[in-house]
Amino acid sequence: MINTRMPRLSLYRPQKSNDYRFFDRTISEMFTIGATDLYVHKYLGPTDQGPSIDATQPQYDQLNPTNIQDLLFLENRDRTYDPNIYRIRGHYNVQNLDFDLSQFGLFLNNDILFITIHYNDMIDLFGRKLIVGDVLELPHLLDFNPLNETIPTSLRRYYQVTDGNYASEGFSATWYPHLWRVKCEPLVDSQEFSQILTAPTNSDNYLGQWSATQTYPAGYVMTYGDTNYLSTQDVPTGIAPPNPIYWEVDPNQNLKDILSTYNKNIAINDAIIAEAKRILPKSGYETSNLYIVPTYGPETTKFNQPAPPVDVNASYAGLSGTIVLMRSPKYKNSSPVIRIPKSSISNVDAIAAFLQMSLQTILIPPTKTSTGSGAVSGDTVLTVQSLGAITGPYGTTDNMYATTDQDPSALGIDWSITSVMDFRSDVDPAFQYISRSSPRAFGYTMGYLTGTDQAPNGFPLGSGITFPVGPAIGDYFLRTDYLPQILYRWDGSLWIRISTNVRTETGYTTTDGSQLSTFINNTATTSLTDGTTIPQRQGLSTILTVAPDPFPPVI
Repeated sequence: MINTRMPRLSLYRPQKSNDYRFFDRTISEMFTIGATDLYVHKYLGPTDQGPSIDATQPQYDQLNPTNIQDLLFLENRDRTYDPNIYRIRGHYNVQNLDFDLSQFGLFLNNDILFITIHYNDMIDLFGRKLIVGDVLELPHLLDFNPLNETIPTSLRRYYQVTDGNYASEGFSATWYPHLWRVKCEPLVDSQEFSQILTAPTNSDNYLGQWSATQTYPAGYVMTYGDTNYLSTQDVPTGIAPPNPIYWEVDPNQNLKDILSTYNKNIAINDAIIAEAKRILPKSGYETSNLYIVPTYGPETTKFNQPAPPVDVNASYAGLSGTIVLMRSPKYKNSSPVIRIPKSSISNVDAIAAFLQMSLQTILIPPTKTSTGSGAVSGDTVLTVQSLGAITGPYGTTDNMYATTDQDPSALGIDWSITSVMDFRSDVDPAFQYISRSSPRAFGYTMGYLTGTDQAPNGFPLGSGITFPVGPAIGDYFLRTDYLPQILYRWDGSLWIRISTNVRTETGYTTTDGSQLSTFINNTATTSLTDGTTIPQRQGLSTILTVAPDPFPPVI
């Protein structure tokens, strides 16, 4: 009996059958016909950093793209690329300069490319898949007409691979993938890609990265660090740049000089700093042209807030008094008064000199209409009657004392009662006024590194290496025997520190005193007893590293 049953039809096979190979050859031929060339810079692995005791930066015996240079930050900052350039075919959708209006604002979405590559051709060409770290160069996007006509070569277009996976459109009827899809972003000038960007424009005499086991004939270029060097004579093995006997810096431009915007950004930044230094030659706030009101001291809850005119000495007819604030539960606000010592009470004539006015209440009758309607009772008001010539400090219509901050030009002319004042709408020019107490601090203008050798508001001050004898309340004195110099104010019993002369120029130079210059950008070194030196500025990755003590010599 003959079995006539047909086997089940299935394009899928556990192994890749002839159907798969037929599809794969056809797809490869399609990429050969319709795709474009891609120049692949193959990532080999992190560059060897040399011996190190830091466990977070291990040393590897050989280059491998799976190695990690820094285990603490999980970074591969220094990358080595294959000096050989691989050419493969790839396909992507060319995009227009479109605007994305789906979110708030305006965005450009043409800076990311999704490139499809034939999978087996990729494996056969350079032995593995395209991974993160590889760099693609698109030769059909070369700019042959740059705006700078002095550039000796066309501008190249580089993209870095940021992701990779099988393309969904690359699965054939056999259910096996044939295409590899990578996500690419424009290459930026960073430490990771310095080896690619430092390559010279003329590659005819370029030998790649310097190797300690290779000899270099005269007239050839190689890269050491981020600089290209030209051999002036035959170089034996092991002689590294910048040895001036064998090497000199290549005078020709490299790709980084042409493609990178680093130098242009530095020039823009320097111009901005120069303009900022012209507008603001000193750091902090410029307060010499501003009046700063007296402020409460740090011992109060109103520290650095404007204070009333207290601790001011006023004198008349040989009698001295001090302006203070009197507080009473009968009044809503405190009032400034002149406190006279008990020893001067017997001087009745002198006391009378301070009593320049009489205060009394009067009743103002209510205003009524012709028919007799109106308020039932009148208003009680306080009246002021002058008892003599106006020779003392009186209040203004805004219930404040007229003080010297109304006329800064009067500062330094007369610190007692003076008749100089500006004619504001709330000030009676017939009134005389007294100087307010000198500021106890720099008020609201305090900031970082803003202290100078000048007192607030331009008040007069003395200077020297010892404090003066018999100072008055509010006097300032600059001690020049301190470094930096310190400004003090006499509060009646103690010299109180006001500020330190640490204001510096803008910019981070070696002459200013900011933390950015003296600490963060510190380039000094410390010499140890064994003759070795260590930098005073240390990286975060080495700050906690403990160096082992050397073994004592064997006797």
